[in-house]
Amino acid sequence: MGILDWIVFFAFISYVVWDGVRRRSGATDLEGYYAGGRKIPWWAAGLSIMATQASAITVIGTTGQGHERGMGLVQSYFGLPFAMVLLCIFLVPYFRSRNVLTPYQLLEERFGPMSRTLASLIFLCSRCLALGAVIYAPSIALSAILNIDLVVAVIIIGVLTTTYTMIGGVSAVIWTDVKQMIVILVGLLIVFGMLLWELVPQLGSFGKVLELAGAADKLGALEIIPENEGLIPRTHAEVDGNIGNPSFWEQKYNVWAGVFGGVFLHLSYFGCDNSQAQRLLTSKNADESKKSLLLSAFAKVPMQAFVLLLGVLMWMFYTVTPQPMLFNSNQIAASQSAEFEARIAPLQIEFDTAHAERKASMLALAKVQGGVTADPVALERYQTAVAEVDSVRKRARILVTDEVKNGKAVDSKDTNDIFCRYILAQMPPLLLGLIIAAIFAAAMSSIDSVLNSLSGATVIDIYRRWIRPDCSETQALRVGKFTTLFWGVIATFTALFFAGGGSIIEMINKVGSWFYGSLLGIFVMALFMRKAGDLAGALGLLGGMGAVVLVHNTVKVEFLWYNVVGLVGVLVVGFITSRLVKRH
Repeated sequence: MGILDWIVFFAFISYVVWDGVRRRSGATDLEGYYAGGRKIPWWAAGLSIMATQASAITVIGTTGQGHERGMGLVQSYFGLPFAMVLLCIFLVPYFRSRNVLTPYQLLEERFGPMSRTLASLIFLCSRCLALGAVIYAPSIALSAILNIDLVVAVIIIGVLTTTYTMIGGVSAVIWTDVKQMIVILVGLLIVFGMLLWELVPQLGSFGKVLELAGAADKLGALEIIPENEGLIPRTHAEVDGNIGNPSFWEQKYNVWAGVFGGVFLHLSYFGCDNSQAQRLLTSKNADESKKSLLLSAFAKVPMQAFVLLLGVLMWMFYTVTPQPMLFNSNQIAASQSAEFEARIAPLQIEFDTAHAERKASMLALAKVQGGVTADPVALERYQTAVAEVDSVRKRARILVTDEVKNGKAVDSKDTNDIFCRYILAQMPPLLLGLIIAAIFAAAMSSIDSVLNSLSGATVIDIYRRWIRPDCSETQALRVGKFTTLFWGVIATFTALFFAGGGSIIEMINKVGSWFYGSLLGIFVMALFMRKAGDLAGALGLLGGMGAVVLVHNTVKVEFLWYNVVGLVGVLVVGFITSRLVKRH
């Protein structure tokens, strides 16, 4: 980074921290600290919800996902608009019917203290684990830019965001999120423009770029007919032994998993996760809260598709220009070590040959009149070259990882390093600083909201309910700021456990899917099972979590369906208990 990049970067970081700290005048009591005095405009709350979603996980992990696997991930968001409409119909009026600071307070009124406390603890556990991934993602970029250890990078991110969140409360969270959302969008649009600037002159038009990407199976955003049709899931032993045919539940992304599995994920995340539901409590009434949700409902899927498209365009860019065989800095260093240098050299030659063939076959296919399907021979040549490059990259990753797990060589994927490697190599001065600032904006906008919501659940549902029910507002606010600091420290250290390969965006959804079905189930019980009491609610929550654990350890089911499993587990156990035990 040059001097201009540093100026842009530090100016933005300084402004965000200052803007958050100056909101402290509105955070003098619990209403101000956790609900913004119920004065936040709907559009600001809606942009804050979007900014939390447009985290560094989205910027780094989703672009990498698009580069490696294409547009398929967007199918997991097809259930989002349906989820938002259902939330506006059922949960938002329920939440705004009472003057609460966390949605879990309503569970005590409906069921009892056990259900409220258990739901709050499930939220605290799930969000703390997920927050570690949110901090880890931008730390990759900071580590690469400053050439510092990843641990140091994680600590810097955690400390900066914890500081202004602890002082300014939810108003600091929302209003800094609004500015951060603008920076994120500007940064992504700059990357989009830079990619098209390189690709269109070489390939002829934007339409041709998309056509060639589709020929490489990078634009498969709608898979209606599943690859596997069997409805009986295989056990892990059968999968490991390659016994039987894969079932429908083993396919990670298709439109059915996105609509049915995804709708339950988003219902729970936006309606039952305090980090999102808290924003619904900051507007002045239920109608304003509904507007903030619908803003995200209409904007999130197009935005997610756009970020995935950036990853696809990045893959196209590396097809017509030189591409690294490895993107991860640790893997690159390992490949240059005495242990691997001689063994990696033949793979590098093979990769260079395959990459040259992929470029040549793409450029030849681009010149075919009548579209890419008009010349089946040229199309097959191109697709074969694409598969060969992927194969060599995979073998190189396995070689330098040099690890075996369960009898299989580990492929430590570099999905999360692709975007960072691209911007460091391709962005000109000044723009690089802005893009890095966008990554940090994305990180902060996700971290700050979760920290404030973790603090809120701890103080409102645990401290004031069980430890000091008679404490004053001043005492509770002091504890709230301390717990913000506490969760910031815990999440910062949790981030260190997320080092490694794989897609961060998948990692975060997997963590949530373990818990979210159960959280959604308890609120469904609250709305529709009138005879259920506190024991039914608490046992239902435990049953939902137990059902996910049981399914995970016995049969092969992809993570989006865990949300359905958890929901069904809560409803079945809760219903049975409500029939056996009378509500008091």
